[in-house]
Amino acid sequence: MDQEQLVVVSSKGGVAEIRLNEPASMNALSVPLALELDVAIRRFSDSGSIRCLVITGTGRGFCAGGDVQSFYDNREDPGDAMAATLEALHRAVASILNAPFPTIAAINGVVAGAGMGVAMATDLAVAVDSAVFTMAYTGIGASPDGSSTYFLPRFVGTRRAMEMVLMNSRVDAAEAVRIGLINEALPEAEFAERVASVAGRLAAGPTRAYVRARHLMRSSFPSDPFNQMAAEAAGIMAAGETQDFYEGVTAFIEKRRPNFTGS
Repeated sequence: MDQEQLVVVSSKGGVAEIRLNEPASMNALSVPLALELDVAIRRFSDSGSIRCLVITGTGRGFCAGGDVQSFYDNREDPGDAMAATLEALHRAVASILNAPFPTIAAINGVVAGAGMGVAMATDLAVAVDSAVFTMAYTGIGASPDGSSTYFLPRFVGTRRAMEMVLMNSRVDAAEAVRIGLINEALPEAEFAERVASVAGRLAAGPTRAYVRARHLMRSSFPSDPFNQMAAEAAGIMAAGETQDFYEGVTAFIEKRRPNFTGS
């Protein structure tokens, strides 16, 4: 395990973990922390050996939002502070969105503001049953960022998304599962084992097929059935050229479990 400045990173068996490591602020995304997150994601993306990424937090929070203290310190003229925060946050979110492997948010506690964007940018989200979710932005007179206005209405519907933004409503983990914000919530005693199980399964799967499926689903919203079928055709034709496709169909006919390598 390698201790970096503001994040803790580790990897084993094709699964990488990035743990935000500022528990005093519940991992609020200051510019340095967001930059460290981005660097860590890019490093794993370039490694060639990682097939699944887990993002989680230290302490009681997954990520409690942006660095409001910096906005306060520069409240008379917040432009530069806001621009620096946005650049760092959006770089990190873009790296999650472009990761060449599936990603999981392992939500260990409070999620607010920018943390919502980070969590929603991942492919799957597993939470402890004590986790709480809130958008928080309008509480400080701001509108959302971090890709959250793209994902939130798609996950929970426009009316519920507007309620969460305008009313700053708090959503507990059970409700987050019910409305589609996260995939599942578990007692803390079962949380780490479940995250490891999901990550291990994804890391043993057809990595390129997962990434193509992600792209197809994200691009489907502004599309139509005809253009989407064309995109699907291109995707599955590309899959036909991979070793994992060869292994998958061979294993299916031979009635055995496939041994995917991510290639």
